[in-house]
Amino acid sequence: MVKIPDFDALYEADPDPFHVRSSFYEQRKLGLALDCLTKPTYAAAWDPACGIGEMAARLAPRAERVLASDASPQAVHLTRRRCSACSNVEVRQLKQPQPPPDVADPFDLIVVSEFAFYLTDQSRQDTLEVLHAAAAERAELLAVHWRHHPPEGYISGEQVQEEVVGHLEPRGWRHVVQHDDRDFIIDVLELVGR
Repeated sequence: MVKIPDFDALYEADPDPFHVRSSFYEQRKLGLALDCLTKPTYAAAWDPACGIGEMAARLAPRAERVLASDASPQAVHLTRRRCSACSNVEVRQLKQPQPPPDVADPFDLIVVSEFAFYLTDQSRQDTLEVLHAAAAERAELLAVHWRHHPPEGYISGEQVQEEVVGHLEPRGWRHVVQHDDRDFIIDVLELVGR
């Protein structure tokens, strides 16, 4: 039986429980993920399941506006603190697979980073549908996951990445970048037609 972590408790016990800011592995992965993006700037980026906000903060110089969302109130608090100097980052509490309720314009960059293996099969499919519906024409979707199977997850990151590509390609997304590392996988897809 899969037992999903209590993310609020994790973030309360340690403001960086996954060592995103302190580990070379995490910093390298984040840098490579951002380097895999094919455009220098974006009008609107969405980072669902933003954790402590490190990705959102690093996206801020490349996007006119960034929406960082997470289901955990503690993660939202930490992201607000991390992104306090970024006037173009909005932080909200949203559950997966919940779309932002009042965002009129679609996103031209969507991030799926290190969270989909914690979702059930149906929640992963629903989340991908929500993200697809929120995407602008020619949008990019950046997917990055630790390739292995977390003890608290439903599937491995490698399986997540295969699902993301397999689910979105028939819906008009084209695979444009893949970085296959020993411990993580990065995929970038572009929406070329609905």
